[in-house]
Amino acid sequence: MTGIIDNHPTDSQRQKWCELLHMAWMYHQQMVKDMESPVIGAKKSDDQIFHMGISVAIQDAIALIQQMEAYGYFEDEDFHEDEMSKPGPAG
Repeated sequence: MTGIIDNHPTDSQRQKWCELLHMAWMYHQQMVKDMESPVIGAKKSDDQIFHMGISVAIQDAIALIQQMEAYGYFEDEDFHEDEMSKPGPAG
C-alpha cells in the first residue's frame, strides 16, 4: 500500500520530531560518557568520536528547526496540493 507523504508537518508534529531528536542527542551524549576511558588524558576512541559527531549534528538540526521557526518559515502551513500542479515561472 502506498501512502501520500505529508511534507508539511503541523506544529505538534514538528514538536514531536524535535523531542525525538533531543532524545537521540541525549543517547549519543550518554554513549560518549560511557565510552570515556578511566585513564586521564587518554585518546578518544573512534566510537566515542563517532557519537560526539552524531550528537553535534543532531544539535545542529534542532537549532536549524528553531531558527526556521523564528524566521517564520513554517507560518504558511496552508499547503494546497493543487498549487503544486500549476506551472511555475519556467513553464
